[in-house]
Amino acid sequence: MALEPIVVTVDADMADLVPLFLTQRKADQKAVAAAIAVRDFDAIRKIGHAMAGAGTSYGFEALSLLGDRLGHAARVADVAALEALRREFDDYMARLNVNYL
Repeated sequence: MALEPIVVTVDADMADLVPLFLTQRKADQKAVAAAIAVRDFDAIRKIGHAMAGAGTSYGFEALSLLGDRLGHAARVADVAALEALRREFDDYMARLNVNYL
Protein backbone atom coordinates (compact mmCIF):
# COMPACT_ATOMS: atom_id res chain seq x y z
CA MET A 1 0.00 0.00 0.00
CA ALA A 2 1.44 3.35 -1.05
CA LEU A 3 1.59 6.11 1.50
CA GLU A 4 -0.50 9.19 0.93
CA PRO A 5 1.26 12.12 -0.72
CA ILE A 6 2.06 15.16 1.36
CA VAL A 7 0.56 18.12 -0.48
CA VAL A 8 1.89 21.60 0.22
CA THR A 9 0.20 24.57 -1.40
CA VAL A 10 2.58 27.43 -2.14
CA ASP A 11 1.88 30.90 -3.44
CA ALA A 12 2.34 31.01 -7.23
CA ASP A 13 4.72 33.96 -6.77
CA MET A 14 7.19 31.45 -5.31
CA ALA A 15 7.06 29.09 -8.32
CA ASP A 16 10.48 30.17 -9.59
CA LEU A 17 12.13 29.76 -6.18
CA VAL A 18 10.64 26.56 -4.80
CA PRO A 19 12.38 24.10 -7.17
CA LEU A 20 15.81 25.39 -6.13
CA PHE A 21 14.78 25.34 -2.48
CA LEU A 22 13.70 21.69 -2.81
CA THR A 23 16.87 20.77 -4.71
CA GLN A 24 18.84 22.11 -1.76
CA ARG A 25 16.75 20.07 0.65
CA LYS A 26 17.50 16.93 -1.39
CA ALA A 27 21.20 17.75 -1.07
CA ASP A 28 20.62 18.22 2.66
CA GLN A 29 19.15 14.71 2.86
CA LYS A 30 22.41 13.25 1.58
CA ALA A 31 24.50 15.55 3.76
CA VAL A 32 22.57 14.63 6.90
CA ALA A 33 22.97 10.91 6.22
CA ALA A 34 26.70 11.32 5.60
CA ALA A 35 27.14 13.48 8.70
CA ILE A 36 25.30 10.99 10.90
CA ALA A 37 27.58 8.23 9.64
CA VAL A 38 30.69 10.10 10.80
CA ARG A 39 29.01 11.72 13.84
CA ASP A 40 29.53 15.26 12.49
CA PHE A 41 26.98 16.86 14.78
CA ASP A 42 28.07 20.40 13.92
CA ALA A 43 27.29 19.85 10.23
CA ILE A 44 23.86 18.48 11.10
CA ARG A 45 23.20 21.39 13.46
CA LYS A 46 24.04 23.87 10.68
CA ILE A 47 21.76 22.09 8.19
CA GLY A 48 18.96 21.98 10.74
CA HIS A 49 19.39 25.67 11.49
CA ALA A 50 19.22 26.58 7.78
CA MET A 51 16.12 24.42 7.29
CA ALA A 52 14.43 25.88 10.35
CA GLY A 53 15.06 29.38 9.10
CA ALA A 54 14.03 28.91 5.50
CA GLY A 55 11.24 26.34 5.39
CA THR A 56 8.36 28.50 6.51
CA SER A 57 9.49 31.36 4.27
CA TYR A 58 8.97 29.08 1.27
CA GLY A 59 5.72 27.61 2.56
CA PHE A 60 7.16 24.42 4.07
CA GLU A 61 6.49 24.73 7.79
CA ALA A 62 7.05 20.99 8.31
CA LEU A 63 10.62 21.37 7.01
CA SER A 64 11.22 24.24 9.42
CA LEU A 65 10.00 22.11 12.31
CA LEU A 66 12.08 19.16 11.14
CA GLY A 67 15.14 21.39 10.86
CA ASP A 68 14.61 22.61 14.40
CA ARG A 69 14.36 19.03 15.65
CA LEU A 70 17.50 18.04 13.70
CA GLY A 71 19.39 20.93 15.22
CA HIS A 72 18.32 20.01 18.73
CA ALA A 73 19.22 16.33 18.30
CA ALA A 74 22.61 17.33 16.90
CA ARG A 75 23.29 19.68 19.82
CA VAL A 76 22.76 16.83 22.29
CA ALA A 77 24.46 14.23 20.03
CA ASP A 78 21.38 11.95 20.05
CA VAL A 79 22.23 9.53 17.26
CA ALA A 80 19.03 7.49 17.62
CA ALA A 81 16.91 10.64 17.28
CA LEU A 82 19.00 11.80 14.32
CA GLU A 83 18.47 8.46 12.55
CA ALA A 84 14.72 8.68 13.16
CA LEU A 85 14.65 12.28 11.91
CA ARG A 86 16.67 11.31 8.83
CA ARG A 87 14.06 8.68 7.98
CA GLU A 88 11.28 11.22 8.58
CA PHE A 89 13.06 13.73 6.32
CA ASP A 90 13.50 11.11 3.57
CA ASP A 91 9.84 10.08 3.87
CA TYR A 92 8.62 13.67 3.72
CA MET A 93 10.68 14.47 0.63
CA ALA A 94 9.62 11.26 -1.13
CA ARG A 95 5.92 11.95 -0.58
CA LEU A 96 6.00 15.72 -1.15
CA ASN A 97 3.84 17.21 -3.89
CA VAL A 98 3.73 20.96 -4.42
CA ASN A 99 0.67 22.81 -5.67
CA TYR A 100 0.85 26.46 -6.61
CA LEU A 101 -2.05 28.74 -5.81
